[in-house]
Amino acid sequence: MVLGRYFKGDGKMFRKKIDFFTFTLLILAVFCSFILSGCFRKDANEVVSDLSERLEDMKSYTSQGKMTIKTDVSNQVYNIEVWYQKPDNYRVLLKNLKKDVVQILLRNKEGVYVLTPHLKKSFKFKTNWPNASGQIYLYQTIISSIVDDKARKFSALKNEYKFEVNAKYSFNSNLKKQHIILDKKLYPKSVVVFDEENKPVINMEFKKFEEGTNFKNDAFEIKSNMNVFATKLQETFKSKEIVAFIPSYIPLGSQLVDEQNLENKEGNLVLMRFSGKTPFTLTQRYPQFADLNLPHSGELVDLNKTIGVLTKSGKNNVLTWVENDREFEIIGNMDVSNMVKIANSMYFSIDK
Repeated sequence: MVLGRYFKGDGKMFRKKIDFFTFTLLILAVFCSFILSGCFRKDANEVVSDLSERLEDMKSYTSQGKMTIKTDVSNQVYNIEVWYQKPDNYRVLLKNLKKDVVQILLRNKEGVYVLTPHLKKSFKFKTNWPNASGQIYLYQTIISSIVDDKARKFSALKNEYKFEVNAKYSFNSNLKKQHIILDKKLYPKSVVVFDEENKPVINMEFKKFEEGTNFKNDAFEIKSNMNVFATKLQETFKSKEIVAFIPSYIPLGSQLVDEQNLENKEGNLVLMRFSGKTPFTLTQRYPQFADLNLPHSGELVDLNKTIGVLTKSGKNNVLTWVENDREFEIIGNMDVSNMVKIANSMYFSIDK
């Protein structure tokens, strides 16, 4: 009877409670749908403001990803790992997946270095890298390219933000724009760089990004990085005959006129001379396994797949780089952008 009186006498009150509960659930459902549909996403100004603050406040991070360089001939794939520690410690590891060769770009309180562990070579530079010329696999470079481009295009997608900005690479004028996608935490997901014909040339996919990393004391020291990645190669290249590569790109109006196989105390080398409207020489050799720590006053040049060194010799520019087990050098009174095109075309060439 008591229970019956409760339902009979208090039925209206009970129904009111049920109705209020249902109404509350409905409001919550509508609120959640707004969030899921993107009604509460940040706009472009908010995202840019947050990125600017992060650029100043970020203390450390690690990232891992895969960089694909596309050409008409084939795609070349590299694993990229980046370590950063405020204010100026950087370690970028580039690994060629086909050749299993590692190159490291290192910055610490002593300077900027390019390390080639399997050849036991390290080069020191006087440069402001990466402030002067960063790469797309650096979070700071990605943020700066967004913040600095006042003509940026922005769109808010599901759980991510997309920017279209200019590609500013001083040594490669063929790269014109880039699409950058950030996740909802504003961490990088991908960067695609397009050429002047609007074709994708470089694709950087981030597989992992973690902020607030605690590094070991020697994480950014030369010795520790050289020792970890050095390999014991049995083969010496001192007497090995060089099968020369020819560039698939040669400046218009130039042609190969002479090729010589030479030998000196450092081993064999091939010297190619190109004449015409843009004359230059191209040297190829197998570097020897010797500990080096040579200071350079030149600039670092991003060759997409590796790091080059740009110096001057009189009126000529000199571009030097190590790729896999071969050392290349271009000398000529020519634009650096042309030298970069030649260098980038060497990897995709076929044997002569």
